[in-house]
Amino acid sequence: MGAANEKSSDLSTFDQPKSIKTSRYGHDKNIPIGSTNKSLQNSYTRSPCAPKSPRFVENVILIWLDASLENITEATQKSLNQIRRLTHIVKTFSDVDKCVKFIESIEDEKIFLIVSGSFGPQITPIIENYNQVYSIFLYCGNKANHEQWVKQYKKIRTIHTQLKELCETVKYHISQYDKGLTSISVFPSSTNVELNEFNKEFIYLQVMKAILIEIRFDKKFRKDFMNYSRPFYLGNDLQMNLIDTFYENYDLHSPIWWYTRKCCLYGMLRKAFYKNDMEIMFKLAFFIRDLHRDIKKSYSDVHTHQRHPISVYRTTRMTLDEFTNIEKNYDGFIAFNDFLLTTLERSMALRFGNLIRIEPNAVGVIFKIVIDPITSSVPFISLNNLSYLSNTEGEILFSMNTLFRVEEIVKLNDRLYEIQLAPVGKKDKLIKSLLGCVQRLTTGVPGWYKLSKILIEANEYDQAEAVYKYVLSQANDNQLAERAYVQHQLGYIEEMRNNFPAAINNYQQSVDICLKTLPRDHPNLLATYINLASTYRKQGDYQKAWDYNQTALQILLQPHDPNTIVQQNSTAALYQEQNKYSEAQNIYEKSIQTILLDFPSHQTLLADTYHDLAALFYSMKDYTKAISNYEKTIAIEEKFTPPYSPALASAYYNLATAYEGLQDNKKAVKNAENAVEIARLTFGNEHSETQQYTNYLQQIKKLSR
Repeated sequence: MGAANEKSSDLSTFDQPKSIKTSRYGHDKNIPIGSTNKSLQNSYTRSPCAPKSPRFVENVILIWLDASLENITEATQKSLNQIRRLTHIVKTFSDVDKCVKFIESIEDEKIFLIVSGSFGPQITPIIENYNQVYSIFLYCGNKANHEQWVKQYKKIRTIHTQLKELCETVKYHISQYDKGLTSISVFPSSTNVELNEFNKEFIYLQVMKAILIEIRFDKKFRKDFMNYSRPFYLGNDLQMNLIDTFYENYDLHSPIWWYTRKCCLYGMLRKAFYKNDMEIMFKLAFFIRDLHRDIKKSYSDVHTHQRHPISVYRTTRMTLDEFTNIEKNYDGFIAFNDFLLTTLERSMALRFGNLIRIEPNAVGVIFKIVIDPITSSVPFISLNNLSYLSNTEGEILFSMNTLFRVEEIVKLNDRLYEIQLAPVGKKDKLIKSLLGCVQRLTTGVPGWYKLSKILIEANEYDQAEAVYKYVLSQANDNQLAERAYVQHQLGYIEEMRNNFPAAINNYQQSVDICLKTLPRDHPNLLATYINLASTYRKQGDYQKAWDYNQTALQILLQPHDPNTIVQQNSTAALYQEQNKYSEAQNIYEKSIQTILLDFPSHQTLLADTYHDLAALFYSMKDYTKAISNYEKTIAIEEKFTPPYSPALASAYYNLATAYEGLQDNKKAVKNAENAVEIARLTFGNEHSETQQYTNYLQQIKKLSR
């Protein structure tokens, strides 16, 4: 169970609510009667972590595999220097096995491989079907020796014997790949205004923009960016020098000028938006803010002179599934998360679209955006006379996170479509609702904590962790309250991941920091004690769980504080874990009566308690009473929680397992189907929760035949 507690921590210098485990992100899940699969239970042990892939800060990696790189001669070094100019991140190998191992470690980036004629036949059959490998280029001494065998491999683009020709071709292909990358979010016009799978990236970036307006940046942030980025470009003297130049001469040019220079800064920004990479966004936050402001200012200065509607075009590469998702959401919304570069020339967009559609497994999509300067509030600017590059005639740059409505989809050719979009302003009903959702979720929360709160709401724990670690890196040793809060939140994230040792370590650090200035029974420690008790219980350390429960109860001096109910239920859960069912039942039933009499507005707490009582009856194999209490839980949650609630999905799942206990498999199937449907809408098809419910549904369907 898990959610954010709305009770203030009463910190005098950092007044922030701490996250306490409740049901909002899903109830603990029963083990189905007919299953021996422990993974169907709410897992209390963290699955082993796979080795982390190497960290890169751009979307493209260029690899050169050649035996000559083992002992680099002067001639080879000259070739390497030219190849390093093709893109910003270049890796070299002289051994096939090491190269393959590196390629297999890459998850988020696309690889362009230059391989020698001698190594090409060895490595190509191994990596041809790897998703991370985008293009292969053969660099050899005799083209005729390779023209036959390469025909069976689609990813081998060209064969070259001349370095200059090779470099021109590789640079062109990398440029075309980058042009086709577009970071978008798609959601239907009828989308729920709560945070969900469809609109979450749009909301993240809305929060990001609001934060950037609040925060003041100085030269220290440029220094942080320089120190962060340099290790990723070691060996690339050109980019290392550009990083230094950016730091020293930033104020000599406009942010638009720096962005259009397309150095490593541009590549990192593209990666940040395309992969929603929070770490890079933090390091570039000052530049994102400045670029957004620069576009808005330039737009305000010149848009009043533009009186007639204009059409601009952006061509992008999509998979068939991505395009189908847009088709299904006809009349829905598309948000471009990145800064959007477009052209006034439809012929140029069409030419690029025709190149994309002949790529394997790709759909070319031309977005046509019609802008009326009189009515539109979407900031954009022509790059004429503003760009670092001289050939930007007819290019229009939009600011980040612009939203459009899908008005028309036209098929131009096989796997080539044109989608007409219209800007959506802040007065649009859906936008007002979504921004209202943001405001409701983050009222009273300062700075980066707005974003971390949104990310936790969306179960994006890796991203939320990145926010908190960034905040921790910026806090000084004297900011004890803030550091204690962040350590608590990091513990909460680890608890939600079921990584209990790490959770306890972070919670304990939070307690230790608080105890430097506060007594042990201070209310600011309550949330951390509650979560320590919960975490120790899940580890099976009932004595420590009991001790922290009692410490928390001593803090709750008010006999009818709602948090007392939470703590009583935690004590009941401890009794249940030790098979002391009657003691647990008495506490749950007392809690229900107290809520009904004293806290009738606390419906979520009531639903949690009904659910805990139902789970107790399930453990006692009293399935009829379990069903009754699960149904009470669902009735409350359907009325008082968002329609796509993880808690509602898990309640339906547990109700299904209770019906299975009564051997009423038809009702079990019906409720399992409800759980699957809600999970798909909440998390998407690939999430572990959705897959867990789907597996159970398939299992129970077999039993009901």
